[in-house]
Amino acid sequence: MKLTITWRFSALSTLVVALIFVLFNAFVYLEFMNVTIQNEKQIILANLDDEARRIEHKTLSAAVADVKQIVPDPHQMIRLVTDSGATLTSTSGPSMTPWVNGGLSLQTSLGSGVILYQHIDQRLLVATARVHLDRGWVSLQWLENVESLDHSIAFVFYLLLTGSIGGLLLALIASYFLARYSLQPIREMIATAQAITPGDLSSRIDVPKRQDELTELGHTFNAMLDRISLAFRRERQFIADASHELRTPLSVLEGYVQLLRRWGWDDAKVRLEAVQAIEDEVKHLKDMSNQLLTLAAVDNEDTEEHLVSITNVASTVTRRWMRLYPDYSWQLSVADDLSTFVKMNEVRLQQVLRALLDNARKYTASGGTIRVQVARQENYVVLVIKDSGQGIPPDDLAHVTERFYRADKARSRQEGGVGLGLAICKEIIEASRGTLTVSSKENEGTEVTIMLLAASDQVGDLS
Repeated sequence: MKLTITWRFSALSTLVVALIFVLFNAFVYLEFMNVTIQNEKQIILANLDDEARRIEHKTLSAAVADVKQIVPDPHQMIRLVTDSGATLTSTSGPSMTPWVNGGLSLQTSLGSGVILYQHIDQRLLVATARVHLDRGWVSLQWLENVESLDHSIAFVFYLLLTGSIGGLLLALIASYFLARYSLQPIREMIATAQAITPGDLSSRIDVPKRQDELTELGHTFNAMLDRISLAFRRERQFIADASHELRTPLSVLEGYVQLLRRWGWDDAKVRLEAVQAIEDEVKHLKDMSNQLLTLAAVDNEDTEEHLVSITNVASTVTRRWMRLYPDYSWQLSVADDLSTFVKMNEVRLQQVLRALLDNARKYTASGGTIRVQVARQENYVVLVIKDSGQGIPPDDLAHVTERFYRADKARSRQEGGVGLGLAICKEIIEASRGTLTVSSKENEGTEVTIMLLAASDQVGDLS
């Protein structure tokens, strides 16, 4: 049998309420029984004390006559008893006969000379006071059958029992509907999850306007669906873009292979052209494959991050490019090394810098200026790479960090680019909880800004 959360919650809540009822009712029952007996005890002691004062120092006959004049309740009896246990006189009624004949057991002392006896299924309360008569000491006893009190106590017991049973039924019903109401977002999540298919990720939970954990869970579930939907769209777009990018070099390769098969075997010029073209396309496919592998690694890997100084990495990489390309005007401006520590993978950071410097070099004419700047701004380390190249058209600027997007497709093709460089850089930076933004003006240059959360307060961990 399937036991749902609703029923488990209802059963657990009812069990807790039942435990509370048992403890509370036991306390009420025992306290009521104790208070009832104590009150009756005080009444008996008061009556006994009055009678003892009335007959004290009288003759035995006068005391006997005085006791016989008392008319107690039917469930009560007063008697005079000698020290040897013989009864001198008593008031008696039918209900008190069993007590007089003995058979008392299970006595319980209540203090102040009051003892509670048990006789079969009834109980007797006996209070004794010593009285001095003219001939010596006798015992004056007040006996009461507490059957009527037991009936009151039993009535309270059954009242508590029936009230508890009714309360438990109400608690079960209330907890069931409360659980159904509280778990409504979960049922909606189940329905939404069942409605989701690879072709339709548009379903969302209707989250109620309240502040609790289930509402937060609903928002989290919707946010997860948004991320999954975005991932599906990016995956489809990636597959479509990759297919499109692969189609062109494969078509070129196929065309030149057919050209060689038909006419190129005997024509050295055609054969040389075909081989050169095939070599270029193979190189292009190799570059694309390497970048796709890099992009996949960035998406899936869990790289180990360490504290690394952006100033140190930027200075090292930039100086290498200065030596490789001395025909450019290089400008390097960096902040203090200790103030630019961030937490990320150093190899990935070098990869980003090399890719951005390579882009700046490709799209800047010889003799142009390439500026690398590292600065500390409040809690962030900012890395800026700015060139004086051809810039990016406004229509293309918003898309340059998308996968396989190339602003200048003709020149990108000539340079061997596949439109993945900036996408890879952005993926790496965002994986390290940073941001990468691109700004540009045509014929004035392009500026790439990277912001990473500073970790200079953790520099001591390096030692």
